[in-house]
Amino acid sequence: MTDRAVRFTGRAKDYAAGRPNYPDAVVGALEGDGLQVGGLIIDVGAGTGISSRLFLRHGYRVIAIEPNAEMRAAAVASGIDCREGRGEATGLESGIADLVICAQAFHWLDQPKAWVEFERVARPSGLLALIWNVRLTEGTPFVEGLERLLREHSAEDPSISEGAHHRDWPGMQLREFSHEQPLNWDGLQSRVSSMSYMPLPGSPRHASMTAALRDLFDQTNVAGNVSMLYKCRLFWRKR
Repeated sequence: MTDRAVRFTGRAKDYAAGRPNYPDAVVGALEGDGLQVGGLIIDVGAGTGISSRLFLRHGYRVIAIEPNAEMRAAAVASGIDCREGRGEATGLESGIADLVICAQAFHWLDQPKAWVEFERVARPSGLLALIWNVRLTEGTPFVEGLERLLREHSAEDPSISEGAHHRDWPGMQLREFSHEQPLNWDGLQSRVSSMSYMPLPGSPRHASMTAALRDLFDQTNVAGNVSMLYKCRLFWRKR
């Protein structure tokens, strides 16, 4: 997780403002497999706490683990118990979690080591889950134009950074939920700036990227908003 900790420095504010929530149906699916309200959730690679807040809203206790100091501070400022640690070494006691989740971060981990840690922290018959808001790249003029823009202005292939090939673990169940994120101009800027492969404000390529993004927004917004489209994918299994 070291690379992730470095890559997201300078992006905490945009991450908190621009990243989508996760559908409530994620919690419902896990409750259907035995998760009980009030249980302890360990949120690994929690970032600014978006996934933590999903479970807090549904009455769960949450301990968040995040290596990036800036992201961790944003989570703490929003009232989350967010602690320093890594997916491979959370620093937590063994067998305490009713559910260990890793949302939007598993591809940054040393996965075999992290999975051993997830299983160590979970109680017997506890749940282990990976959650992804997978950005759709086809279907509307906006999302198709955004994909072209990202590929033109990103520092690397977005499909590498978004980790499409590292989204599950053997033996897991899968549920998918359609998910939509409306964004005004400010929200769209934050959403794009939250991506680790996009230029940050002050970098030489940021101005041209922002100009292209503004053109796309002006051409495709409806009543001042564009919509990011996702498939939220929930992978899970029992310990």
